[in-house]
Formats: sequence, C-alpha cells, structure tokens
Amino acid sequence: MSFPPQVAEQVLVDCARHCCICHKFCGVKIELHHITPVSEGGENTYDNCIPLCLDCHAEVLSYNPKHPKGRKYTNSELRRHRDRWYEKVKKSHGTIINSDYTELDREVFLQIREILPSTGSIQFIRSHPWGAAFPLEKMNQLYRFLDRCARPEFEFIDADLEGIRASLEEAIEIFCATIGVYTFPVYNRLGWNNVPIDRGFPQAQQHDKITSELTDLSDAVCAKYDESIRLGRRKLIVY
Repeated sequence: MSFPPQVAEQVLVDCARHCCICHKFCGVKIELHHITPVSEGGENTYDNCIPLCLDCHAEVLSYNPKHPKGRKYTNSELRRHRDRWYEKVKKSHGTIINSDYTELDREVFLQIREILPSTGSIQFIRSHPWGAAFPLEKMNQLYRFLDRCARPEFEFIDADLEGIRASLEEAIEIFCATIGVYTFPVYNRLGWNNVPIDRGFPQAQQHDKITSELTDLSDAVCAKYDESIRLGRRKLIVY
C-alpha cells in the first residue's frame, strides 16, 4: 500500500524533495519509504514515512539479517535522519536568517572554494578530451574534496546549499570511480593514465563509449560545481 496523497504531499514539502539521508536534491527521483514495513504492521502515516533517493532507498532495503554485513539502518535512526533534515529545511526558508548560521555556512563555502578552485581540477576536467592521456595529479583536488565530505562538520545548515553540496559530492564520486575502473597507467609516462585503445573491432567502440561516458560525467561534475558556487555566492554574499 502507498501513502495517501495528502501525506505524500506534506512529506515532499517538508523535505523539499531532498533525500533525508544523503541530502541531495531528487526532484521526481524520490521514493517514500515505510520506516516500519507494512508487513510488520507499519501504517501509511506521516510519522512512518521517510523520503529517500533511489540509492539510499536501495541501501536501506538491502540489509540481509541472515547474512549480516555492515550496520543496518534502525527505525529510530531513520526517524532521526528524517527529523533532522526536516528541521534544516524548516529553518532555511529559502534564505538563511540567523547570522550564526550564515557564518557557519560561509565557512563551509569558503572551504569548498579553497579545495576546489575553478582554476584547478575543475578547469582541467571541464576542457580535457578524455580520449587523450592525463596526469593523475590533476584529479587530486577532487579526491581532497571527497575526503573533506567525510567529515560531519563539512555540511551546510541551509537546506538548499546542503542539497547541492551532496549532489556535487555524488557526481564527483561517480566520476572518480569511473576514472579508477576504466583508465590505466600509460607506458613510460609515470603518473599518467588513459583509456586504453585497441584499433581492433569492437575494442575501438568500447574505447569511444568510455571516453564519451567520462565526458558526460565530467560535464555533470562541472554543472553541479557551477550551480553550488553561484548559489553559495547569492545566499551567503561571498565575492
């Protein structure tokens, strides 16, 4: 059974269509999860609902108690994630009013600009043709950003800013993972990688497919980066 329309609408408004666990903006790609499953007596109520992105929903559902690996999301933990995010959205109101919140968010924003300056890794991946070799050091700022994202204090209080930060983090994670899987060291060029090419068929087609995917993923990173910088400057009055 699904949640009644009035419950679903209220939940989507209260979360601003962001995932309550990873905080990224989902738009239509959002699912309403029963915290206590219907099969275990859970009801289709506001209190029993948590909005999740497709990936986090899959994570919550994937735990197998017969073969436990990792740590299961408990019902109380899910409610705490949800309530914390709802409160963040409620306090944001589209702009930051509390001056203390503004200063905390400005500090996070300035850290992002320091770690990911527009003239560094972002500029490189924005223009690099992925059919050509590249120095791995050009990726360092992206990995540094991901490392910083693992810190709990590296999070915006403002819901809009936190949503775009989480989306940027996800885009960089996917891009870096693809680089790690599909590119390999270049012979006689220490510290350089490329997408290997074999002129035979269908290997050449595979090369073109991978380079096209890397182009799309790097474009997605740059788009999220540009959006986060523009939004941060507008909301936080940073020059």
